[in-house]
Amino acid sequence: MTNHNFLKVQVVGTLSVVGLVVIIASVLNLHPTSSYGGRRALSALDPYRDSSTLLPWAQHHLVDVSEKPDPSKETALFWHIPKSGGTTAKRLYECLGQTLANRLGADPRFGHDQDEEIVVFNPFASAPDIQFVNVDTTTKKGILRAAELGLVASNKVDMIFTSDVNFAADHLFDPDHKGRVFALFRNPVDRSVSKFYYLQTATWERTFRPEWVGMSIVEWATHHNLDENFLVKKIVGKKLAEAVDIGDLVVAKEIVHRRFIVGMMNDMEESIRRFNVFLGLDYSDEKGKLCREQYFGSTDKKEVTADAGTEEGKTKAADNKNSNPHPKVEEGSPEYNLLAQRNALDMILYNYIILLYAEQQILIDSYANM
Repeated sequence: MTNHNFLKVQVVGTLSVVGLVVIIASVLNLHPTSSYGGRRALSALDPYRDSSTLLPWAQHHLVDVSEKPDPSKETALFWHIPKSGGTTAKRLYECLGQTLANRLGADPRFGHDQDEEIVVFNPFASAPDIQFVNVDTTTKKGILRAAELGLVASNKVDMIFTSDVNFAADHLFDPDHKGRVFALFRNPVDRSVSKFYYLQTATWERTFRPEWVGMSIVEWATHHNLDENFLVKKIVGKKLAEAVDIGDLVVAKEIVHRRFIVGMMNDMEESIRRFNVFLGLDYSDEKGKLCREQYFGSTDKKEVTADAGTEEGKTKAADNKNSNPHPKVEEGSPEYNLLAQRNALDMILYNYIILLYAEQQILIDSYANM
């Protein structure tokens, strides 16, 4: 346990100290390549589940993972985690003709940002299948406006993309209009490294950071990275500057386990297949095949995408349609170990999600075969 003495164990709600120890031990000892051991560890968590562990929005506003999908009664909420494949997913669903809520919907150049009702519009004459609703669900201000206009109750949106899953689920949904959460996950160290290099050159981003050019990863991770343990903080609703502890991890773990359909960036095509089961989408028709080829391409391309950002990847990493080739930080290196330690709770949660991804396949396949 010496490698994990930075974790503070505390009692949370109805969970006992013994329960927390079981959770921590189960997760820290998981190995992604051991599916049997992983599922046994997952099952070991069952006695420690309690509805009080869920935050109110997760308990009352979201559909449970075990509930049979019904797209007519639930609205998809996609948590766009930066540098984890979310842009590729968004563009794929644009291609498939889904009506999306995202930043683009409230762009003033399209003339719908001041509308007083939810409007579906086509922003690009050259791409008639791309449709958005006139709200921005990537900011708190935009989410509140979408809630005021009754976005979910309007039944005019197929998928809502947001980077603030806690705030969006809390304000856009209610017990009569529930959401189904989807998310693509990536190794937190690889995600951090990708962000570090990406924001050095991404002049179009609000968080563009040219001052990081020439900076070492060690210096950046020690003094300039403001989103450590990003996953846990976003799920429990804490600001990036706030601290999180093992209690927050337990809450985040339970919300993901019971409310999230999880996908993996390094298994993108399979993840999208699973999402589509819940979304009621079949892209085996001609249009679907064209979209799949555009975003997943040939077998060779799929192998590169699967390797990007993983421990077994090439020396360069990339994110398909939002590519940003950069030097890879190898597992076991001082840079990797530093980032892993400073994102310790996210690393634990990510290893848990790897197991959850394997476990959810059985449930999802049972729905696909109905």
